[in-house]
Amino acid sequence: MRQDGLPPVKDAGLSGYFSQVTHPCQIALLGRITVEILRQERRLTRTAVCLKMIARLDATSDETEAAHLMVLLRMLFNR
Repeated sequence: MRQDGLPPVKDAGLSGYFSQVTHPCQIALLGRITVEILRQERRLTRTAVCLKMIARLDATSDETEAAHLMVLLRMLFNR
């Protein structure tokens, strides 16, 4: 770990974000979002993941899913 609090370069970016997710429900949710993006033949970017999560958050009525999405969004913005 670097002294300035930033992750090492190899952990930066989207792969570093994916490696932080440990809760099984969050892993499954992030996997479904990733598959949706790839099936649309779009590039898998932080922006694409973020937009998908926000769209899901807006559309969901499940409080548990909404809570997991909020945690994932916080992790995504907490670089």
